[in-house]
Amino acid sequence: MKLTILMYHRVEEIPSSAVHLSNFVRPAQFAEQLAALRDWGYTSISLDDWLAYRARGVAPPKRPVILTFDDGYRSTLDTAWPLLRTHGFGATTFLVTTQIGGTNVWDASERPSELLSADDVLALRREGMRFGSHTRTHRPLTRLPVHAVEEELRASRRDLEDLLEEPITAIAYPFNSQNREIRSAARRCGYTAGLRGTGHMNVRSTDPMALRRIQIDYRVSLRSLRWRLFRERWLRV
Repeated sequence: MKLTILMYHRVEEIPSSAVHLSNFVRPAQFAEQLAALRDWGYTSISLDDWLAYRARGVAPPKRPVILTFDDGYRSTLDTAWPLLRTHGFGATTFLVTTQIGGTNVWDASERPSELLSADDVLALRREGMRFGSHTRTHRPLTRLPVHAVEEELRASRRDLEDLLEEPITAIAYPFNSQNREIRSAARRCGYTAGLRGTGHMNVRSTDPMALRRIQIDYRVSLRSLRWRLFRERWLRV
């Protein structure tokens, strides 16, 4: 039993001023990927679905996939979500809670870009988008003192629960900045799933606080994506 989690940031045309090009996937490219995933037999599930399969020992769909978006760029609403719905996929977006309605201030070298507002988040949730924490300020957690780590974890979860009026149980660690201590802190703060930045597919024994994701950016062709997913299905991890 293996789980594929794909990691995206921005589904947008790449502006000439862009610094972090690996954050971008072009809209046409994203649409092609979704169509291909559907044709290859992948079924969209949520993190809660995966944890339930894992706990109960029930097999998930043959090729389960979770699509995730970090940071909460406005293009998630304007571009990614309509394409996801067209192709029958759901997704989870991880939000930096002090910047809901703001910009990507953590990217000092990048031109400021609009993030989802509170109203945007609520509208997306009504349509089926799931949400999780990307902390309050997008700082690397392993560089913070223990009390600051717990504040980032607890307060961001509280922020989202106050906004969405539902439990928030998943976190994506900013910059993939995590270790055993960070994962333990996240568990103490009430999270049941933690997502790393990059890695392989997941198996039933994968620590749910260290779920692996495959990063997708503008350089990933359909051919390379298909080969990566095929190889990962047979790789022992």
